[in-house]
Amino acid sequence: MSEKATVTKKGQVTIPKKIRDKLGLEEGMKVTFQLKGKEAILLPEVENPLQELRELRKEVNFSEEEIQGMIEESKEEWSKISR
Repeated sequence: MSEKATVTKKGQVTIPKKIRDKLGLEEGMKVTFQLKGKEAILLPEVENPLQELRELRKEVNFSEEEIQGMIEESKEEWSKISR
């Protein structure tokens, strides 16, 4: 899915409704922007990342060990970003 938006003079962008709905974004929620080369990835903040992974597991067949590995990898990536 892709949608277009316009950057204002203040650097603000309105996230299109279709995207907000798909991501479950609501007023007051925090998001993180992650840069990958010349792309920006918008990540909604989650209250309990481990629970989110467990919910996702119902849709995708990952073992608990694979999930733990992904968590560790994610922590390493975030530590690189937050420096």
